[in-house]
Formats: sequence, structure tokens, C-alpha cells
Amino acid sequence: MKITAFNGSPNGESGNTNVMVTAFLKGAEASGAEVENIFLVNKEINHCKGCYSCLFSGQGKCSIEDDMKDLMSKFIESDIVVFATPLYVHNVSGMLKVFMDRSLCIGSPGYEKDENGEYRGRKSKRYRNGIPPKIVVISSCGRPDRSNFQFISLLMKKVAKDHYTELVAEIYATEGMLLTAGIKELEPIINGYKELLYKAGQEIVINMKLSGETQKLLEKNFRPTDIYVQGLNKLADVPFGKF
Repeated sequence: MKITAFNGSPNGESGNTNVMVTAFLKGAEASGAEVENIFLVNKEINHCKGCYSCLFSGQGKCSIEDDMKDLMSKFIESDIVVFATPLYVHNVSGMLKVFMDRSLCIGSPGYEKDENGEYRGRKSKRYRNGIPPKIVVISSCGRPDRSNFQFISLLMKKVAKDHYTELVAEIYATEGMLLTAGIKELEPIINGYKELLYKAGQEIVINMKLSGETQKLLEKNFRPTDIYVQGLNKLADVPFGKF
């Protein structure tokens, strides 16, 4: 099994999102998966021009010459792809969105009805063995409420439907700033969370889903909401440049 993570954090390896992805992939690798963590910030990915030549040329070839050709090869050869992103304005990062826009080249031209009578793009034949990869989404945010991930969740469900595949896991971390804050008293909690992510990676490889217990534990905040907000507000009230 091959799992490829496309990490859309501008902070790359030092980001809170990567703390989550790294732990998840370690668990997956320990269970026998071949894993790769790709940092989009290190790649040249230009904006989609909307020319549709990738769909109508018959070859799925984009008119833009950059790193997307290699990235799309990795995408279609994967059994599972991980979309990883910090939460920006209730959505995926701009970097990941550009990557997702450019993935249009995987698709096939034309439309067909689904089981609900709604039209969507035809199923692509470009995937390895004709089977699209399953999708996992991993996201972190500095906000304390999980409701802020509602849009990303809906978006990823739509993306999975467009790719004729399944969204097999959604892993969202509120209070994500604490993952790299280095607060000594929180080390046992953060380390415990990493162990849960490791377990989640194992479960996805073995069962292609998260257990109810693991999902529930992953949804816990690192600190009580009122204490987290108080601490964050104190930082916010410090004059700029004196953090």
C-alpha cells in the first residue's frame, strides 16, 4: 500500500500540520505502508489557467510546465492520498487549493449521472489499475471550536465524490498552535496525541477506517477552552513585535 501526503502548509516541516502528518505516516509505515510526505511549499505549482487543454487534448496533459506533472503521477499511483492543511478563513490553505485546482488534469471530459440523479464528471481511467486512491484529510487550526472545520469537511466529501472514491478519515486538531508551542506542562498531552495519530495511521492501513474510540479521542481539545482562549488573548493583547 502506498500513502502520499500532500502538505499544503506554508510552514512546511516546521508547521503544526506536519506534526500531525508525521505521526500519522509513522503509524502507517509501521503497519507496512510505503509513505511519502510532500511539502507543496517546496514545489513550483502555478495557478490553473482554466484552459481545459488537459481534459480535451485526450492525453490529460497540462499546458503549464512545472512540478505538477510529477505530483500528479504520485497522486494516481497512490492507494491513499492525504490532503493536509492548516485552516485559513474556514478553508484549506491557498497552496493546497491551487494544487487541487490543478488536479483537474486527472479527470475525464463530459458528465454522467450518479446514483442520486446528479451530474458529475465521468470517472477517470488514469488511476493505477483504474482505481482512485482513498482520501484522508488532516487539518489543524488555532481556534478552539471544531465547528470551524465544517467547510473543509464538506469540501473533502465533494472532492471524494468527484474522484469516485471514499473519504476514509477526517482528522482535525483545534488549538493546533499548542502542537509546536513547547509548553512543558502540555508535553504528556501532546505526546499522547501523537501516539493517537500513530494509531490512526495503523488503523487506516489495516482497516481502511478509524475505530470509534480513536476518532473520539482525537477530537478532544488539548486544554479546556476557556483556559486556552485566556492564554491566547493575553498574547494577542501584547503590542506587535514584543511576543
